[in-house]
Amino acid sequence: MTFLTRASAALACVLVASAAGAAPKKLQPANPQPSGLKSGLTVAYAWAGDLPAKIDFLAQAKDLLKEGTKSGKPLRGLDYRDTDEGDPVLTFDQTYNVAAAIRGYIRFDEPGTYEVETWSNDGLEAFVGGQKVGIVTGRQTCSPNQRTTVEVPQAGWYDLNMVYFQKWATSCLMMKWGKEGDEDLKWVPNDVFGYK
Repeated sequence: MTFLTRASAALACVLVASAAGAAPKKLQPANPQPSGLKSGLTVAYAWAGDLPAKIDFLAQAKDLLKEGTKSGKPLRGLDYRDTDEGDPVLTFDQTYNVAAAIRGYIRFDEPGTYEVETWSNDGLEAFVGGQKVGIVTGRQTCSPNQRTTVEVPQAGWYDLNMVYFQKWATSCLMMKWGKEGDEDLKWVPNDVFGYK
């Protein structure tokens, strides 16, 4: 084993240990707490045109969204399983080169320490209660992103903001959660998402 290989392995162990021992990210409840929410999440789309594929990175998706968006049919939640190639992305009418800005609220019914895990195909930046809970800056197949431990100080609604992009082929956008220590995280049900 070379010095560089040993150093890389040691650094990886330190990073894993640091992440495992990190304090939970404390979420901030929405203030004021919203009332009369509709079920689901709002979404605004930007489209970079048909093939060839054009969006490779999250930064490109953000730039595209800054140029202008089109409101889409609200999402039912974060329950968009991996599609077949050629299917539309989320509630948009296009298949490729789609960027989406997703907004709304997520409800936690009990305070405590939770684990949250986003899934995406392709890229995603996700915030809940002011804390980043998911990030994929490039492309990937439908896969889990990092698992994030969060502290929920009180039951209620928390802001949810995401930027998502789909380049080509299949797409997905999902989320799992569970109390800290739960062996298996569960898919987040659609009825805990709301928007004004």
